[in-house]
Amino acid sequence: MRTQGEERRRYPRSKRGVPLLQDDGAPGVLNHVDNISANGVLCHTVKPVSLMTRMKIALELPKEYDARRIEAEGIVVRCDPDEQGDDNFKVAILFTKIADEDHAAIRSYVDHDIAQTQVRK
Repeated sequence: MRTQGEERRRYPRSKRGVPLLQDDGAPGVLNHVDNISANGVLCHTVKPVSLMTRMKIALELPKEYDARRIEAEGIVVRCDPDEQGDDNFKVAILFTKIADEDHAAIRSYVDHDIAQTQVRK
């Protein structure tokens, strides 16, 4: 049984966004990545995206860490209105296909980013 406020996610996430290089939706569907985990990404968009929509995305880990291009496939598992900023929706994409080495690189990046955030506090 989970207690209130307990983390339910399988993988930790970096709250620092990463550049989104492309998506297979219409131009401008996905604007930027808000956070990332080895399980998926949270993107911002100006258009709603239907649940269970399959997407191909490419993103890049920051240069100061490991300038690595990540290509993955996923499905939209959440699309919620965004109450802040100019973006209209937050779209959660769960990875369904990602290379093992890319999965490992994301996990390493997130661990490194979390450690750096804790050092700054």
